[in-house]
Amino acid sequence: MESITGTIEKIVYRNEENGYVIAKISLDKNEEKLTTIVGNMASVNIGETCELKGEWVNNPKYG
Repeated sequence: MESITGTIEKIVYRNEENGYVIAKISLDKNEEKLTTIVGNMASVNIGETCELKGEWVNNPKYG
């Protein structure tokens, strides 16, 4: 299982009932490219730095 650390820049979607979130994070403050993350993260907010563990998936529709 891989681990990345980044700062939440945008919440794209949040399901309050089950905590599922789609968000965009910056992995490096100097990089403009954002990485999309998905999962159960009910308490994350914009501006927070998070360490995330999981696996990389390239979605055929969304990348």
